[in-house]
Amino acid sequence: ASDGPAGNDPEAAAAEYAQELARAARPGHATLPHFDVLMLGVGEDGHVASVFPEHPVGYETRPVSAVRGSPKPPPTRTTLTLPAINTAEEVWLVAAGADKARAVGMALAGAGPVQLPAAGVRGVNRTRWLLDRAAAADVPAKLRSLR
Repeated sequence: ASDGPAGNDPEAAAAEYAQELARAARPGHATLPHFDVLMLGVGEDGHVASVFPEHPVGYETRPVSAVRGSPKPPPTRTTLTLPAINTAEEVWLVAAGADKARAVGMALAGAGPVQLPAAGVRGVNRTRWLLDRAAAADVPAKLRSLR
């Protein structure tokens, strides 16, 4: 955040956030704490956290990254990356409204994670999609009966 100790330097903010996460990690484990559940909203373009479609942060391998040129305000921010998100035991993806239907349908039909970041989110044990009827309108028919 621009009002934090790093000021307007998103790379420094991302490094500080990564260090904070590493301090909370279990001894002898990775640099991330154990996440039981991460709940993320899905944007109408299929973004999660601040990982936007076709954006360079989609290729990031570090757990936290600076984001410059975000297509949504604010243009400069920090985010957990897909590799960090995917360390959670469970990830819950939440979407509501007809404006999310196309992205949800594409993600569940097998879009790539750079094209549609929500498609690249996988919990270690479970990934749940929590949708209203409007957001589920484009879910492939073969998946609609799965619970």
